[in-house]
Amino acid sequence: MKNILLFLVFVWSLYGQDFPTFMQTALQNSPYLKANALDLERANEQSKIIQRYQNPTLSLEISEFDQNIGGRDIGYRGAFTQPIRLWGVGDARDNLATATRKEAKSFVTLRRADFVKRLSLLYIEYVKQNALVKLAQEELTIAQTIAHISRERYKAGTIAKARYLLAKVDVINAKNRLNEKKADKLSAYLRVLEFSGILEEITLDTHYHFTQSSLADVNNSASVQFLQNTQQKALKEAQLNANKIEWINVYAEYEKEPEQKMIRGGVDIPLAIFNTKKEENRLAALKAKQSAYLVQNQKTLLANRLKRIDLQLNVLRKVLDSTQTLYKAQKELLGMYEDGYKIANVNLIELQNIKNNLIQTKEKEITLHAKIDTNIVEYNYETGAYNE
Repeated sequence: MKNILLFLVFVWSLYGQDFPTFMQTALQNSPYLKANALDLERANEQSKIIQRYQNPTLSLEISEFDQNIGGRDIGYRGAFTQPIRLWGVGDARDNLATATRKEAKSFVTLRRADFVKRLSLLYIEYVKQNALVKLAQEELTIAQTIAHISRERYKAGTIAKARYLLAKVDVINAKNRLNEKKADKLSAYLRVLEFSGILEEITLDTHYHFTQSSLADVNNSASVQFLQNTQQKALKEAQLNANKIEWINVYAEYEKEPEQKMIRGGVDIPLAIFNTKKEENRLAALKAKQSAYLVQNQKTLLANRLKRIDLQLNVLRKVLDSTQTLYKAQKELLGMYEDGYKIANVNLIELQNIKNNLIQTKEKEITLHAKIDTNIVEYNYETGAYNE
């Protein structure tokens, strides 16, 4: 059993943590997402504020009466006042509270989806840089092979020293490019860790490939849903502000004077003469109208963007196929030229040109893979695949 566990640890260290596991860890531990999640609690508290009743008022009063005959006497008065919401206002406030919570939830979902997209794009860049390092290593190996053959031919007197030195310079250039690619890979790796919020270093597997979501409805987009909920909240604010009067004061009063006692009860009704909440209602209506236009605009943008991404993916996949075919042919040609160079039938410059073309083609293939995955991530994000 112990040997099995050691083997699993060895395999994990060899291949690294797969991207879905890494993503799930980042989603659970990211301080950025934890901070955004607090918006839900904040919205709940705001909803309670919107729905709560106003406090009652207790008035206490003592009076001193100066009688013409008989001296002075003391009286007192107590009054209790409670603001009462009018019929229908409570429902309007409940609806606004619900809309506030939905808006906050959609905002948290939007930020989460944005986090998944950005971390995915950083991972794609890391995978690209990792592949470029392997390509640079391959280039160095080929350059060293050519330099070794050149040295043997130079010793045999079949090529000039300048040709041998040219091959050695090519090896130095290949080593320099390898070091540059290693630095780019390290930078990309650190950006992934930095954004994920994970402190410890993790060996990341680079064999994950993104799959395009089957969703194609822009209404699933996190940005569209957030704008729609913002619009609904504005509409609920307008409905609430349509009530010119929200509260009336119901009061009860007891008063004792030297020669009489009085009990009063009544209602204070505000008169909407100067403050009719017309401006507040208008502002809320304008905000709702503005949100409606933004929703419409966002849907149009997303529909066009999804079409463009689909077209780009089709073109990129075709170019990738042809590039892979070209790479295989160039690799076969390079092998033939290497064999020919061993027996002095091939010019060194021709061999190096073939090698350089091979490396350029492979680099193009790596870049195409990254572009395809980037477009897939963008497509998935816009269609709501990264929503909670």
